[in-house]
This record gives sequence, C-alpha cells and structure tokens, in this order.
Amino acid sequence: MADGDRTNVFDEVPESHHDLLRDAHTAVMTTVDGKGRPQSSAVFYAVDDDGVLVGSVTTDRQKYRNLQRNPATTLFILDPENRRRALEIRAEVELVPDPDKDVLRLFAARYDMPFEVLARSGNQDRVVMRFRPWRVVAKSAT
Repeated sequence: MADGDRTNVFDEVPESHHDLLRDAHTAVMTTVDGKGRPQSSAVFYAVDDDGVLVGSVTTDRQKYRNLQRNPATTLFILDPENRRRALEIRAEVELVPDPDKDVLRLFAARYDMPFEVLARSGNQDRVVMRFRPWRVVAKSAT
C-alpha cells in the first residue's frame, strides 16, 4: 500500500463484528522485536472520522521501536461478553507524529477518561499508529 492509502476498517471487517470496533474495549497488540520475537501489550484503539483504525504510542516505548523496524502487527479484540467471539486484525502500521495529541483526545471521549490522565504518560513525543489491515479474522461461537 502506498503511504497515503487509507483503509476504512469497516469495509474490511464483517458487519457482525463492527460492535467490537465501535465499543470501547482494550485490545492486545503484538509486534515483533529486533530478534524476531513477539511482544504484546494492551492498547486502546479507535476508528477516526475517516474510518481508519488508530492507536497511539510514545516514542520511548518498545512497540514504537518494533514498528519502526517492522510495521507488521496484529490487533486482537476479545468480546468481553462472549469469550468465543473475537476479532483479529493483521495490519501494517503507519507511524505519524501527533504533537497535539489528537488521538488521546479521541481516547479520552471514547474511554470516558480525563485527557490529562492519558497525557501524563511521559514527556516523550506521541505518534499515531494508523492500521492498514491486510487480513481480518472474525471468530464467532459455533
């Protein structure tokens, strides 16, 4: 995908799982470290006004360094109401500076948290993670 490509994540995810994107859940994001080993962490996520799945990270974090080396990632969202239902989004991540912390403002509203609490995560530069899905796996109870 070209650098400027934007993918509306709702076009990639089955409608049966759109609620997992719309609702405020915590996802597990897995990246690959410099030695080829997986590194996972809990992250907030949202869909912006253009339908792009976004996250936020500071430049002092391991996942930021991992994504600089290798932009491949997986975001895994488990339905908290049904442990047999989940959404796995395999994607390339585009890292974009966020000096105004716009994504944190989006998270503050989405997760009903004060912006100041989210912004306290250090004095490092903040970066938007824009997910460009290349594979989506929607799992449902059978």
